[in-house]
Amino acid sequence: MSQLDLGDQRAYQQWADAKRAAFDQRQSDDFAPVVDIDGDGNIPPPALQIIAQQIARYNFAIYRLQGKVEDHLASLRNIGRQLGLKEMDKNLCAREDRITRLTVQDQGRANLYIPYTNKAIGWHTDGYYNPMHQRVLAMVLHCEQPAAEGGDNQLLDPDLVYIHLRDENPMYIKALTQPQVMCIPQNIEDGELIRPQTCSAVFLEEDDSALSMRFSKRKHNIIWAEDALTREALDCLFKFLESDTRYIINYRLNAGEGVINNNVLHTRSAFVDDTQHKRVYYRARYYNRINIQ
Repeated sequence: MSQLDLGDQRAYQQWADAKRAAFDQRQSDDFAPVVDIDGDGNIPPPALQIIAQQIARYNFAIYRLQGKVEDHLASLRNIGRQLGLKEMDKNLCAREDRITRLTVQDQGRANLYIPYTNKAIGWHTDGYYNPMHQRVLAMVLHCEQPAAEGGDNQLLDPDLVYIHLRDENPMYIKALTQPQVMCIPQNIEDGELIRPQTCSAVFLEEDDSALSMRFSKRKHNIIWAEDALTREALDCLFKFLESDTRYIINYRLNAGEGVINNNVLHTRSAFVDDTQHKRVYYRARYYNRINIQ
């Protein structure tokens, strides 16, 4: 049995109580402490233990590279290796090494997609449009240079979203675990099929009984199941994301900082660049969850 099994209320309650307690025990001034690692991305054992604890409690951790950073990309790759992250996802605008450089693009293919503009991005998990066998289960988002203004992130553990919905009505979980509840239309560029339509559940149980989530709050290019229960579940979910729940964490990454996470829900506020502060982030997506030995 599993904590995600709707028929096992005891396992679920133990897990939900532990998740909430871990979050609520934090002190407001040291929640998700920034973990210092060296500029090459080498994580000493004590720091790795703190990261492991943060991931277990909140599904994300924030790090900071210390000293002069010679190569942010090399540091990012090194961090991934130490987290047990293996096969990297390659999206349309990724580099040859599968790392994506996120910065404002004025032309080319990238300019067609919101992550490469300075616009706000609503709640989502990464790769929600990927085929199921290539679902994104972990991600490292690294800041080389923040914007002059804005570009803040909000972070929310999907486990806490699941708990909120299940406590409101367990049938909401039943609706959002249907394999066809969310469909993303095919992507066609200049008459060429780039990606076929993909459909999936919102909540999925992985092989180790961990929860993963595929979701986007965008209003366009999402086809939701139209039954009444799904509409109620989505309404509950959207209201939770728009609420002032204590579970939503706001953070603006500084240069050399990054977020290690099991593909948590996140947003990005709009931002403004200037000649001295052009926002440059790097993103590495992986097909397995963080596995720190």
